[in-house]
Amino acid sequence: MTLEWNEQAQQEGTVLYTLSCAGNDEDAIKAGVEAALEKAVSLLDRNVRDDSRYLLCEWDADAARLQVVVSDDSKTKDAPEAVECCFEPFDAALDVALLQFLIRDYLTTCTAFLGWSLLAAFHEGDRQRSRLL
Repeated sequence: MTLEWNEQAQQEGTVLYTLSCAGNDEDAIKAGVEAALEKAVSLLDRNVRDDSRYLLCEWDADAARLQVVVSDDSKTKDAPEAVECCFEPFDAALDVALLQFLIRDYLTTCTAFLGWSLLAAFHEGDRQRSRLL
């Protein structure tokens, strides 16, 4: 499967890298999740600052969108570059536990991520209720 990233300039100095992932079976979802995480990890050297604490994986089920961003302790100050993967078509019944498993599985075996002092967290709409992965 060929994945094509799009770069979109956002608010003042921020960039959002987007990817549309076709398919809603487990293999397509895994490919999209891994591509998003790989892209986010490749940007860590530009995104991690002294106050960076979390690699936040944000799931929006209504939009079928996974966003990955580096954030600070308060989860309010994000790094200037974020990654987003949208799944189309999408089965709204996707098991969130599967999504979390795929993220955890990738990050725990990614040596490039493990070299950073970041905590991986996941949430479904409320950053303050994030769960560590």
